[in-house]
Amino acid sequence: MKYNHPTDIPMSKALSFEWIGELIYTASSNVHGDTYPVTWADDDELYTGVGDPCWRVINDKNENWESAAPMSAEHYPAMSGAAFEKIIGKPETFEVYRVNDMPEYTGFAGNGAKPCGMVCVDGVIYYAIHNLLGIKIPPNRPKSQHGSDATIIYTKDYGKTWLPDHSKLFKDFDNETHKVTYHEWTTQWLTTEQERESFNGWQPMFPGSTFGGPSFVQFGKNNEDAVDGYVYAVSGDQWDNGRFLRLGRVPKDKIMDRDAWEFFTHDSWQKDINQSSPILDIDGHIGLPEMVYIKSLKKYILLTWALHKDFDASAGSELTILEGDNPWGPFSLAHYDWMWYTRDNCPYTPRIPLKWFNQQSLEGYILQSGKWASPYYIPQIRKFAFRTLA
Repeated sequence: MKYNHPTDIPMSKALSFEWIGELIYTASSNVHGDTYPVTWADDDELYTGVGDPCWRVINDKNENWESAAPMSAEHYPAMSGAAFEKIIGKPETFEVYRVNDMPEYTGFAGNGAKPCGMVCVDGVIYYAIHNLLGIKIPPNRPKSQHGSDATIIYTKDYGKTWLPDHSKLFKDFDNETHKVTYHEWTTQWLTTEQERESFNGWQPMFPGSTFGGPSFVQFGKNNEDAVDGYVYAVSGDQWDNGRFLRLGRVPKDKIMDRDAWEFFTHDSWQKDINQSSPILDIDGHIGLPEMVYIKSLKKYILLTWALHKDFDASAGSELTILEGDNPWGPFSLAHYDWMWYTRDNCPYTPRIPLKWFNQQSLEGYILQSGKWASPYYIPQIRKFAFRTLA
């Protein structure tokens, strides 16, 4: 469905949305990061991917990039790119625990690896990471940040080890294709985009931007509320302020098989991603998405967002919350915040941890990123409730 603005989407006749209370920041000291795809695993824990973590555990103490300054070659791999963490405790006092620094996945912002999706299925956690071929110009609004070249890895031991093992590949990639100025957090690429398309014969599962940031649809603990035998994922065409949202699916036992993936096209599914049709088209208003299934309502909730200035937090952000009976829509508008919380906080990448969602009262928490200025990148949540209208 194509719209000029989120408020053009017909209002929901089934659900409304309201905030309850103010922001709550993590109780863990010196913890930073963003993006936070989150999944409820079979061990009843919440696990999340974190981008630009900017902190690590040093001598049993949480240290951020400022307290461990100056940024060094030693600190850089654990404080940039993508890491893996556990969220523990009750929502009002939640803490963040670093499970794996994942030092092979490096690079700040669009220069290197960033998380986009995570899901636990039958005790295996799958982690989608994009921007693996470095910085690119996004397909829409060139001042925005791209979100492209995604692949999936998995763990059977809750993040201690990951497969496929890309450590040597990405170490070679890091050494041969760019140089890092640690204290400035900058990356200078020495190769063209074309030269990076196939490094040592390797390509990401989803090259380019068409399905460049897959975010897995959440179906409760360990995927137990799944409506069929598929795992679903939605993806925008860039990290912020994109245009198209697409839907893919794969049999739950073939998530790592790229050839088993298929993509929604009108009323059918196609193997060719280039033949897929967007399930939503709102130019400038599609950020890295989140979709969850609410079993008690038999509804899919889709969250997306945009910055008021392309890849610039100075003017704040917007939040769009949609609902539909199917993951491909059509969608109705449940809620829209033109100024999402405050301009200064500028939240982005909303997530709904289903472990913290009450299926009866329909109350839960949105986990979000925010604060590009000091104190920056603090994991934060805010309570909300859905209300039924019919």
